[in-house]
Amino acid sequence: MKTEFLALTILSGLISPATAMAQKASPPPTTYVASVDPSAFHKAPLEHKKLGVTVSPASVRLITPGVDKFSIYPLLGPPHFGEGITRRWNYVLFFPVAPGSVERVRCRMQIRFERQRGRYSVTVSEVIWQEQSCADRVAAAS
Repeated sequence: MKTEFLALTILSGLISPATAMAQKASPPPTTYVASVDPSAFHKAPLEHKKLGVTVSPASVRLITPGVDKFSIYPLLGPPHFGEGITRRWNYVLFFPVAPGSVERVRCRMQIRFERQRGRYSVTVSEVIWQEQSCADRVAAAS
């Protein structure tokens, strides 16, 4: 009898109205932050032959300032230009022109990282696109 009362007391404390409201509340929508700077991209040997990766603009939209560096691997894979332990990763991305279309748009993206003082993890500080049309395509994704 005492154990049933104790279990009910604990359960009622876990599922309080405040807890239920916190679970239903969704985080505020974040706006996609990126800049366009063609001068940030240097010609690499055989750059035009890079295979890159085909992704949806919605998945690239998840890469925003503050995201952990290693969260990018599942989304885009390792950097496409042989960068390893650097503060900048460059990617060649292909976006479908329309849903279900075979035709793709080629875009270059650079991700810059920073490590804040006193923290272990390295996070995204800036996302830079080579062309405005690519940045607009990702910003419009929902």
